[in-house]
Amino acid sequence: MINNNKYKILFVLVSLFFTNTYAQTIEVSEDIKLHCKSYEDIKSAFWSDSENVCSHTFKTKNNEIVHYVGGWSLKGAAGYGQLYVYNLKDGSLVGSYKGQFKDNLFNGFGHFIETYFNAEGESITRTSIGNWNEDGAHGFFYQKIVNNNTKQVQTYYGGMQNGRKDGNSVIFTEGDGVDNVIWNESGYVSHTASQLLSDETAYAWVQYKFFGNETVLQKNDDVEITKISKEE
Repeated sequence: MINNNKYKILFVLVSLFFTNTYAQTIEVSEDIKLHCKSYEDIKSAFWSDSENVCSHTFKTKNNEIVHYVGGWSLKGAAGYGQLYVYNLKDGSLVGSYKGQFKDNLFNGFGHFIETYFNAEGESITRTSIGNWNEDGAHGFFYQKIVNNNTKQVQTYYGGMQNGRKDGNSVIFTEGDGVDNVIWNESGYVSHTASQLLSDETAYAWVQYKFFGNETVLQKNDDVEITKISKEE
């Protein structure tokens, strides 16, 4: 007998595809549509009936063009949405967020990329992926910070509390190795340099232990890889 389960599943998927199940705003009412189109006197605002999404494009006081497309409610952006920020002078993209919104704020899981200038006047691009609460990074986060002038890359894995680094983290910096860093509301508490958490060390150990390949560490090559495990 032919197993028809896979055909039943395919039928369900096709049925879902041709309905508005994947629409960004699940419960659509006329007042939500009207609210989208009349929100804060934004002239470039419209509602898409085919996708159930709201779209806004407007100029800010900071000489930027902001474009939003996604779910909507009577309190603003809601559900999944995408936000793009452009420099008004040259049209370059300076920020984007793809993820969950609630009451017009980042809320839930999202992917945020922004380009800005640090205190030294250097161009920085920061990518943040994780959970958000009322526009603030909250919970475990991945951040990649690229200095566009020096090309230095720093990667951060750790906790965030209301937009601030908080608790334990691991920071990878090209050329400087790996650090275990402890934070308190974005304030530095302490750090410990780590050799064992280095990708290079982990790779070297597995190559040596299981494949018999000798590797040469680019930095800290005085570390004896055979002493990493007490199995020796």
